[in-house]
Amino acid sequence: MQHLRDLLNWPRWAYLMLAIAAILPAAHAAAPMARSQAPGFYRLMVGDLEVTALLDANDPWPEAIDELFPSLTVEHKASLRRRTQAQPSNDFSTIAFLVNTGKKLILIDAGGRGSAAGYGQLFDNLKAAGYAPEQVDDIYITHMHPDHVFGLADGKQRSFPNAVVHADAHELPQWQAAAAKGNKTAQAIVAKLAPYISAQRYQAFDGDTRFSPELKAVARYGHTEGHSFYVIESRGQRMHFWGDFVVNDKVQFELPEAVPPGEKDAAQGIALRNREFAAAARSDELIAGAHLAFPGIGRLRSLGLNYIWVPVDYAAIAPATTTP
Repeated sequence: MQHLRDLLNWPRWAYLMLAIAAILPAAHAAAPMARSQAPGFYRLMVGDLEVTALLDANDPWPEAIDELFPSLTVEHKASLRRRTQAQPSNDFSTIAFLVNTGKKLILIDAGGRGSAAGYGQLFDNLKAAGYAPEQVDDIYITHMHPDHVFGLADGKQRSFPNAVVHADAHELPQWQAAAAKGNKTAQAIVAKLAPYISAQRYQAFDGDTRFSPELKAVARYGHTEGHSFYVIESRGQRMHFWGDFVVNDKVQFELPEAVPPGEKDAAQGIALRNREFAAAARSDELIAGAHLAFPGIGRLRSLGLNYIWVPVDYAAIAPATTTP
Protein backbone atom coordinates (compact mmCIF):
# COMPACT_ATOMS: atom_id res chain seq x y z
CA MET A 1 0.00 0.00 0.00
CA GLN A 2 2.85 2.38 0.76
CA HIS A 3 4.18 1.93 -2.82
CA LEU A 4 0.75 2.78 -4.24
CA ARG A 5 0.53 5.92 -2.08
CA ASP A 6 4.02 6.93 -3.29
CA LEU A 7 2.99 6.55 -6.93
CA LEU A 8 -0.16 8.62 -6.40
CA ASN A 9 2.00 11.41 -4.98
CA TRP A 10 4.30 11.61 -8.08
CA PRO A 11 4.27 14.92 -9.97
CA ARG A 12 2.72 15.01 -13.45
CA TRP A 13 6.06 15.26 -15.25
CA ALA A 14 7.13 11.92 -13.79
CA TYR A 15 4.12 10.14 -15.31
CA LEU A 16 4.90 11.84 -18.63
CA MET A 17 8.48 10.53 -18.56
CA LEU A 18 7.22 7.00 -17.85
CA ALA A 19 4.86 7.21 -20.81
CA ILE A 20 7.64 8.42 -23.15
CA ALA A 21 10.00 5.66 -21.99
CA ALA A 22 7.32 3.05 -22.70
CA ILE A 23 7.06 3.98 -26.38
CA LEU A 24 10.79 4.61 -27.13
CA PRO A 25 12.59 1.82 -29.03
CA ALA A 26 15.10 -0.29 -27.15
CA ALA A 27 18.82 0.64 -27.47
CA HIS A 28 20.80 -1.37 -30.03
CA ALA A 29 24.07 -2.18 -28.28
CA ALA A 30 25.13 -4.63 -30.98
CA ALA A 31 26.17 -1.99 -33.55
CA PRO A 32 29.23 -3.17 -35.54
CA MET A 33 32.61 -1.81 -34.49
CA ALA A 34 34.31 0.54 -36.96
CA ARG A 35 37.72 -1.12 -36.45
CA SER A 36 39.53 1.77 -38.11
CA GLN A 37 41.44 4.82 -36.90
CA ALA A 38 41.03 8.47 -37.85
CA PRO A 39 43.28 9.69 -40.70
CA GLY A 40 46.90 10.05 -39.58
CA PHE A 41 47.43 13.78 -39.72
CA TYR A 42 47.65 16.49 -37.08
CA ARG A 43 47.78 20.23 -37.72
CA LEU A 44 48.91 23.25 -35.74
CA MET A 45 50.11 26.80 -36.36
CA VAL A 46 53.62 28.10 -35.73
CA GLY A 47 53.12 31.83 -36.02
CA ASP A 48 51.69 32.26 -39.52
CA LEU A 49 52.96 28.87 -40.72
CA GLU A 50 50.65 25.90 -40.93
CA VAL A 51 52.37 22.62 -39.97
CA THR A 52 50.79 19.25 -40.63
CA ALA A 53 52.26 16.03 -39.23
CA LEU A 54 51.69 13.15 -41.67
CA LEU A 55 51.94 9.58 -40.38
CA ASP A 56 53.75 7.33 -42.83
CA ALA A 57 54.00 4.20 -40.69
CA ASN A 58 53.32 2.92 -37.20
CA ASP A 59 55.45 -0.22 -37.05
CA PRO A 60 53.93 -3.23 -35.29
CA TRP A 61 57.26 -4.43 -33.92
CA PRO A 62 56.75 -6.92 -31.10
CA GLU A 63 60.11 -5.96 -29.59
CA ALA A 64 60.95 -2.54 -30.97
CA ILE A 65 63.20 -1.57 -28.06
CA ASP A 66 65.32 -4.67 -28.67
CA GLU A 67 65.76 -3.84 -32.35
CA LEU A 68 66.24 -0.11 -31.87
CA PHE A 69 68.79 -0.36 -29.07
CA PRO A 70 70.69 -3.64 -29.42
CA SER A 71 73.58 -2.43 -27.24
CA LEU A 72 71.45 -2.23 -24.08
CA THR A 73 71.43 -5.21 -21.74
CA VAL A 74 68.32 -7.37 -21.37
CA GLU A 75 67.92 -6.16 -17.78
CA HIS A 76 68.20 -2.49 -18.82
CA LYS A 77 65.59 -2.95 -21.55
CA ALA A 78 63.19 -4.63 -19.14
CA SER A 79 63.68 -1.81 -16.63
CA LEU A 80 63.03 0.81 -19.32
CA ARG A 81 59.82 -0.92 -20.37
CA ARG A 82 58.53 -0.94 -16.80
CA ARG A 83 59.44 2.68 -16.07
CA THR A 84 58.38 4.22 -19.37
CA GLN A 85 55.37 1.97 -20.05
CA ALA A 86 56.55 1.59 -23.63
CA GLN A 87 53.94 -0.04 -25.84
CA PRO A 88 55.74 -3.04 -27.37
CA SER A 89 53.58 -3.18 -30.50
CA ASN A 90 53.71 0.51 -31.42
CA ASP A 91 56.90 2.14 -30.17
CA PHE A 92 58.10 3.37 -33.56
CA SER A 93 56.29 5.85 -35.78
CA THR A 94 57.61 7.36 -38.98
CA ILE A 95 56.35 10.87 -39.65
CA ALA A 96 56.88 13.49 -42.35
CA PHE A 97 55.95 17.13 -41.81
CA LEU A 98 54.24 19.49 -44.24
CA VAL A 99 54.79 23.24 -43.85
CA ASN A 100 52.51 25.68 -45.66
CA THR A 101 54.06 29.15 -45.66
CA GLY A 102 51.15 30.66 -47.58
CA LYS A 103 53.39 30.92 -50.64
CA LYS A 104 55.06 27.51 -50.72
CA LEU A 105 54.22 23.99 -49.66
CA ILE A 106 57.27 22.34 -48.06
CA LEU A 107 57.64 18.67 -47.10
CA ILE A 108 60.27 17.65 -44.56
CA ASP A 109 61.24 14.05 -45.37
CA ALA A 110 59.22 11.88 -47.74
CA GLY A 111 58.43 8.68 -45.86
CA GLY A 112 59.53 5.15 -46.64
CA ARG A 113 56.97 3.73 -49.07
CA GLY A 114 58.13 0.24 -50.03
CA SER A 115 60.98 0.12 -47.50
CA ALA A 116 59.03 -2.21 -45.17
CA ALA A 117 55.52 -3.46 -44.57
CA GLY A 118 53.13 -0.73 -43.44
CA TYR A 119 55.03 2.19 -44.98
CA GLY A 120 53.49 4.57 -47.52
CA GLN A 121 50.52 5.87 -45.52
CA LEU A 122 51.87 9.39 -46.05
CA PHE A 123 50.11 9.70 -49.41
CA ASP A 124 46.62 8.82 -48.14
CA ASN A 125 47.15 11.03 -45.10
CA LEU A 126 48.38 13.89 -47.29
CA LYS A 127 45.14 13.63 -49.28
CA ALA A 128 43.06 13.40 -46.10
CA ALA A 129 44.78 16.58 -44.88
CA GLY A 130 43.58 18.40 -48.00
CA TYR A 131 46.70 18.35 -50.19
CA ALA A 132 48.07 16.48 -53.20
CA PRO A 133 51.66 15.44 -54.05
CA GLU A 134 51.57 17.72 -57.09
CA GLN A 135 51.21 20.75 -54.82
CA VAL A 136 54.50 20.19 -52.96
CA ASP A 137 57.12 22.77 -54.01
CA ASP A 138 60.16 21.71 -52.00
CA ILE A 139 61.26 18.63 -50.08
CA TYR A 140 63.95 18.99 -47.42
CA ILE A 141 65.59 15.71 -46.42
CA THR A 142 67.01 15.31 -42.91
CA HIS A 143 69.03 12.29 -44.09
CA MET A 144 68.71 9.51 -46.64
CA HIS A 145 67.86 6.39 -44.69
CA PRO A 146 65.15 4.42 -46.58
CA ASP A 147 62.30 5.40 -44.24
CA HIS A 148 62.92 9.07 -45.10
CA VAL A 149 63.48 8.95 -48.88
CA PHE A 150 61.83 5.86 -50.37
CA GLY A 151 58.60 7.84 -50.77
CA LEU A 152 60.33 10.17 -53.24
CA ALA A 153 59.84 7.97 -56.29
CA ASP A 154 57.95 4.99 -57.62
CA GLY A 155 60.37 3.35 -60.02
CA LYS A 156 61.58 6.15 -62.30
CA GLN A 157 58.52 8.32 -61.63
CA ARG A 158 58.81 11.21 -59.20
CA SER A 159 56.10 10.92 -56.54
CA PHE A 160 56.19 14.71 -56.14
CA PRO A 161 56.47 15.81 -59.78
CA ASN A 162 56.76 19.55 -59.14
CA ALA A 163 59.06 19.45 -56.13
CA VAL A 164 62.75 20.25 -55.78
CA VAL A 165 64.58 17.97 -53.32
CA HIS A 166 67.16 19.52 -50.97
CA ALA A 167 69.75 17.76 -48.78
CA ASP A 168 73.11 18.48 -47.19
CA ALA A 169 76.02 18.09 -49.61
CA HIS A 170 77.64 15.47 -47.34
CA GLU A 171 74.64 13.14 -47.45
CA LEU A 172 74.27 11.71 -50.96
CA PRO A 173 78.00 11.01 -51.62
CA GLN A 174 78.19 8.46 -48.76
CA TRP A 175 75.36 6.46 -50.36
CA GLN A 176 76.78 6.78 -53.85
CA ALA A 177 80.12 5.45 -52.59
CA ALA A 178 78.44 2.51 -50.86
CA ALA A 179 76.30 1.84 -53.93
CA ALA A 180 79.41 1.69 -56.11
CA LYS A 181 80.74 -1.05 -53.81
CA GLY A 182 77.58 -3.13 -54.32
CA ASN A 183 75.58 -2.20 -51.20
CA LYS A 184 71.96 -3.00 -52.15
CA THR A 185 70.33 -0.56 -49.70
CA ALA A 186 72.60 2.26 -50.88
CA GLN A 187 71.79 1.43 -54.51
CA ALA A 188 68.07 1.65 -53.73
CA ILE A 189 68.56 5.02 -51.97
CA VAL A 190 70.49 6.45 -54.93
CA ALA A 191 67.76 5.18 -57.29
CA LYS A 192 65.10 7.14 -55.35
CA LEU A 193 67.05 10.36 -55.87
CA ALA A 194 67.91 9.66 -59.51
CA PRO A 195 64.64 10.93 -61.09
CA TYR A 196 65.08 14.30 -59.37
CA ILE A 197 68.77 14.55 -60.29
CA SER A 198 68.11 13.76 -63.95
CA ALA A 199 65.31 16.35 -64.03
CA GLN A 200 67.62 18.92 -62.39
CA ARG A 201 65.30 19.03 -59.41
CA TYR A 202 67.88 18.14 -56.76
CA GLN A 203 69.86 20.82 -54.89
CA ALA A 204 72.55 20.23 -52.29
CA PHE A 205 73.47 22.77 -49.61
CA ASP A 206 76.52 22.86 -47.38
CA GLY A 207 75.97 22.91 -43.62
CA ASP A 208 74.03 25.67 -41.88
CA THR A 209 71.96 27.36 -44.59
CA ARG A 210 69.25 30.00 -44.56
CA PHE A 211 66.70 29.34 -47.34
CA SER A 212 64.15 32.03 -46.47
CA PRO A 213 63.12 34.15 -43.49
CA GLU A 214 60.95 31.21 -42.38
CA LEU A 215 63.28 28.26 -42.95
CA LYS A 216 66.87 27.27 -42.28
CA ALA A 217 68.96 24.10 -42.11
CA VAL A 218 71.26 23.36 -39.18
CA ALA A 219 74.06 20.82 -39.63
CA ARG A 220 73.76 18.08 -37.01
CA TYR A 221 76.10 15.40 -38.31
CA GLY A 222 76.50 12.11 -36.47
CA HIS A 223 73.58 9.86 -37.30
CA THR A 224 74.72 10.12 -40.93
CA GLU A 225 77.43 12.21 -42.56
CA GLY A 226 74.99 14.90 -43.67
CA HIS A 227 72.20 14.66 -41.09
CA SER A 228 70.40 18.01 -40.80
CA PHE A 229 67.90 19.68 -38.54
CA TYR A 230 65.48 22.19 -40.01
CA VAL A 231 64.05 25.16 -38.16
CA ILE A 232 60.98 27.18 -39.09
CA GLU A 233 60.15 30.49 -37.47
CA SER A 234 57.31 33.00 -37.64
CA ARG A 235 56.15 35.77 -35.32
CA GLY A 236 58.73 34.82 -32.70
CA GLN A 237 57.72 31.14 -32.63
CA ARG A 238 60.04 28.31 -33.70
CA MET A 239 59.83 24.62 -34.44
CA HIS A 240 62.87 22.32 -34.78
CA PHE A 241 62.66 19.21 -36.99
CA TRP A 242 65.02 16.62 -35.57
CA GLY A 243 64.96 13.75 -38.09
CA ASP A 244 66.65 10.64 -36.61
CA PHE A 245 68.43 12.54 -33.87
CA VAL A 246 65.99 10.73 -31.55
CA VAL A 247 64.23 7.52 -32.60
CA ASN A 248 62.28 6.77 -29.42
CA ASP A 249 60.93 9.35 -27.00
CA LYS A 250 60.37 6.83 -24.19
CA VAL A 251 63.97 5.63 -24.16
CA GLN A 252 66.38 8.31 -25.35
CA PHE A 253 65.08 11.25 -23.35
CA GLU A 254 65.69 9.14 -20.27
CA LEU A 255 68.87 7.62 -21.66
CA PRO A 256 70.63 9.93 -24.16
CA GLU A 257 73.51 7.47 -24.48
CA ALA A 258 71.22 4.82 -26.01
CA VAL A 259 72.55 4.47 -29.57
CA PRO A 260 70.16 3.36 -32.34
CA PRO A 261 71.26 1.10 -35.20
CA GLY A 262 72.63 2.83 -38.29
CA GLU A 263 74.17 5.72 -36.35
CA LYS A 264 77.34 6.64 -38.22
CA ASP A 265 79.20 8.16 -35.28
CA ALA A 266 77.88 6.95 -31.93
CA ALA A 267 80.08 9.20 -29.77
CA GLN A 268 79.14 12.26 -31.78
CA GLY A 269 75.47 11.31 -31.56
CA ILE A 270 75.58 10.97 -27.76
CA ALA A 271 77.37 14.31 -27.33
CA LEU A 272 74.90 15.97 -29.66
CA ARG A 273 71.89 14.57 -27.78
CA ASN A 274 73.23 15.77 -24.44
CA ARG A 275 73.85 19.25 -25.81
CA GLU A 276 70.61 19.60 -27.77
CA PHE A 277 68.43 18.13 -25.03
CA ALA A 278 69.75 20.71 -22.57
CA ALA A 279 69.18 23.55 -25.05
CA ALA A 280 65.67 22.38 -25.89
CA ALA A 281 64.74 22.09 -22.21
CA ARG A 282 65.88 25.67 -21.58
CA SER A 283 63.74 27.02 -24.38
CA ASP A 284 60.01 26.89 -24.96
CA GLU A 285 60.38 25.99 -28.63
CA LEU A 286 58.53 23.15 -30.32
CA ILE A 287 60.28 19.97 -31.41
CA ALA A 288 59.11 17.71 -34.23
CA GLY A 289 60.63 14.23 -34.33
CA ALA A 290 60.30 11.84 -37.25
CA HIS A 291 60.11 8.78 -34.96
CA LEU A 292 58.45 10.10 -31.82
CA ALA A 293 54.95 8.95 -30.88
CA PHE A 294 52.55 10.46 -33.43
CA PRO A 295 52.11 13.37 -34.05
CA GLY A 296 55.74 13.64 -32.91
CA ILE A 297 55.41 17.27 -31.79
CA GLY A 298 56.03 18.62 -28.30
CA ARG A 299 58.55 20.20 -25.94
CA LEU A 300 61.33 18.89 -23.74
CA ARG A 301 61.54 19.45 -20.00
CA SER A 302 64.45 18.77 -17.66
CA LEU A 303 63.87 16.23 -14.91
CA GLY A 304 67.07 16.12 -12.91
CA LEU A 305 69.62 14.04 -14.79
CA ASN A 306 67.28 13.16 -17.65
CA TYR A 307 64.40 14.66 -19.61
CA ILE A 308 60.71 14.15 -20.19
CA TRP A 309 58.79 14.62 -23.41
CA VAL A 310 55.68 16.83 -23.20
CA PRO A 311 53.56 16.22 -26.32
CA VAL A 312 51.33 18.94 -27.70
CA ASP A 313 47.69 18.93 -26.66
CA TYR A 314 44.99 18.63 -29.29
CA ALA A 315 43.63 22.06 -30.17
CA ALA A 316 41.30 23.41 -32.81
CA ILE A 317 42.67 25.91 -35.31
CA ALA A 318 40.75 29.13 -35.71
CA PRO A 319 39.92 29.93 -39.34
CA ALA A 320 41.92 32.72 -40.93
CA THR A 321 40.26 36.10 -40.74
CA THR A 322 40.14 38.40 -43.73
CA THR A 323 39.76 42.14 -43.64
CA PRO A 324 37.47 43.75 -46.22
